[in-house]
Amino acid sequence: MSSSSRRFHHKSRAGCTTCKAKKVKCDEKQPCSYCAKRQLPCSLVPASLPGSACRSESGTPEVVVRFYEEPSFTFADFGLFQHFIKSTSIAQADDSASIAVWRETIPDLATQHPYLLHEVLAVAALHVRSTSPEQARVLERIATEHQARAIPLFREALAASSAETALPLFACSCLFIPYHFAAAKDAISLLFNEESGSLAEWLVLIHGTAAVTMEHGATIMRSPLRALLGNLANPKPEELSEGPTDARLLELREKLPIAEEHKEAYDQIMYKLRVSYYLSDRADTALNRKNAALRFPPFMNHGQIGEDLAAWHPAPLILMAFWCVLLHRVEDRWWLKERVKPLLMKIEELVPQEYRHLITWPMEEIGIYPKGNIDVLVIR
Repeated sequence: MSSSSRRFHHKSRAGCTTCKAKKVKCDEKQPCSYCAKRQLPCSLVPASLPGSACRSESGTPEVVVRFYEEPSFTFADFGLFQHFIKSTSIAQADDSASIAVWRETIPDLATQHPYLLHEVLAVAALHVRSTSPEQARVLERIATEHQARAIPLFREALAASSAETALPLFACSCLFIPYHFAAAKDAISLLFNEESGSLAEWLVLIHGTAAVTMEHGATIMRSPLRALLGNLANPKPEELSEGPTDARLLELREKLPIAEEHKEAYDQIMYKLRVSYYLSDRADTALNRKNAALRFPPFMNHGQIGEDLAAWHPAPLILMAFWCVLLHRVEDRWWLKERVKPLLMKIEELVPQEYRHLITWPMEEIGIYPKGNIDVLVIR
């Protein structure tokens, strides 16, 4: 072998990540010839200059540069990113003010925080699947892969959260519920991980993010992301009784099958549910109605409540049945379609027969029981 050949072989070992993975010689151009010919991402493409938040000197969007830098991203991923900007952003938005957040702010944050970028791509893949069922298997695999990459990075960022990371963490948390409801294979996986005997991953993740949101709420409110929060204001305790559903919830509180030593914990979670219903009943926008529904689940993974729910105790299952009514009110979301009724039916199946009468109202509201027909309790 000539010396020139040896030098070329040495160059291959220092080539781009794609060539090294394929075990082919790399000419180290930017991008290299192998990647350019096959339209593959090349890790040798240089990053944009510091200080350019959105574009490189040539005007190329920085996200393209970041896709090239990271070998785990492909051109298919770039297509999903564009789909998120053009289509998923509109599907996720509840009003004109939030469209810009989903279309611009969150994608910009995603180019700086890999866990958010992976989550964006995972949700985009599932959104494409919702309109292209013939590609379901491939898109589900892509979504699963990106989700698997997002979660460890998200947990790491959450453990070291600060005011500087509050925005991408909050943005990512806004995608967890859409992802998990869209990705769920069956109704029970919406609440539980049967393999590990634990709660579904989204319940664990949003519980952790809720604490960050509360701690750094002022930072979020000063940012464009505030458009995702709507204008809900917590009612005073004495105002809750004005809600049209409150009397029903107070009656439920007294009938929940709970041990005396856990009564305080359940009184607290019932208060959260009453607040969510109060806000939902009075919501004047789609955004406020959705936020009223989604503000409740983080509390279901707290202390005794979370332990009881993971153990399929009837009391928290009954509470989740009432939460389904709030979800039903916003079921026009692409990720919620045909999800709420199967979820409630699974909850009914898990609730022992002697307590099923406590979920009659949710079953009627969602159309599983005919309204006013108590005979169905015996039949089922």
